[in-house]
Amino acid sequence: MRICSIDEEGRYGGPEKRIIEIANSLKKHDITTHVLYPKLDSVRFSIEIKKLDIESTPIFLTRLSKEKKILFRYILFFFYEIFLLYNFFYKQKFDLVQVNGSQQFKGAIAAKLANIPTIWVLEDTMMDKTVKKICRYLIHHLASGIVVVASRVYDYYISGTELRKKPYLVIPAHVDTKVFDPNKVPVLNNLNFNGKTIITTVAGINPTKGIEYFVEMATLLLKENKNILFLIAGQNLNSHSIYYKQIQNLIHSNKMQDDIVFLGLFDEIPSLLKSSDIFVCTSISEASPMAVWEAMAMEKCVISTDVGAVRDYIADGKSGYVVPIKDSKELFNIVDFLLNNPQKINSIGKEARKIAKETLDISISANKYNDFYKKIFRREL
Repeated sequence: MRICSIDEEGRYGGPEKRIIEIANSLKKHDITTHVLYPKLDSVRFSIEIKKLDIESTPIFLTRLSKEKKILFRYILFFFYEIFLLYNFFYKQKFDLVQVNGSQQFKGAIAAKLANIPTIWVLEDTMMDKTVKKICRYLIHHLASGIVVVASRVYDYYISGTELRKKPYLVIPAHVDTKVFDPNKVPVLNNLNFNGKTIITTVAGINPTKGIEYFVEMATLLLKENKNILFLIAGQNLNSHSIYYKQIQNLIHSNKMQDDIVFLGLFDEIPSLLKSSDIFVCTSISEASPMAVWEAMAMEKCVISTDVGAVRDYIADGKSGYVVPIKDSKELFNIVDFLLNNPQKINSIGKEARKIAKETLDISISANKYNDFYKKIFRREL
């Protein structure tokens, strides 16, 4: 079976990582995935694709964006890009097309014109109302099946609508527990932590990640314990430069420049997690956070805001902790409790890895995609 997986975003992040790692894992099922991605802003994505030897083609493709220049290009070339996609599909004769993201419309339209069944992957719970309506309309008319990465995504897009009649499957974002294995991963040796307790988050610098609440939590903790270092690993995009400046202003106003370190787009995430004591996710909107699953796989005690599928895999006090969104005080309370009860950190971390291996491993997700692809393909014959 040949699948074409389209990503209009291009900038490398969790969804892009999911696309290529699943594609790589599906090779064992005799499924070949060809990834289509934009020529612009996709350097890192292209590198990661080549590392895993995935079939791919960069194509003239524009993401939907609020940035005026990009939005203008998106509108100007909308139909031309659909034609390019249709022409590519027509020549390649794929068995299925997979559209990755609620606002990625062009691939689904082109696949319909080429008479190829489409699977639409939905992976968010916060979208512009107009975009959400368009997405629902197009899924209703164009999609043969739907994958949602969390039950909350199903509730957000599908529940109570005509889309509930479409074949769908919940497949969470995954973690490769063989790569994220605390028994195999070395600690970082290029950063000097000076014996401090390390509290880490892995998140792109954008408003949905709630970095300000991580900083507010850090402010409260440093009043109680000066021997803590806070690490933030994640890409700082130009499109979120104003937000980054706000975060920096918050750090400077609280005189925490030496206590909070921005690592940028960090390549050694398993070793970073190995070197950390506690992992915190402060997102205000998330569906299936890969960073949380990776921390769990690395036997880290995770404190996460109540977003997406987090409660499906984290039980309070057993495999981690879940707190309300935007609640830096509750984040502080939990972390402060853990710092005073280090044995709890270890026991929770071990239970977290067990859950990650049993429910979130990439092999499980790949099996689900394989079964769903074949189900949709048989229905469309």
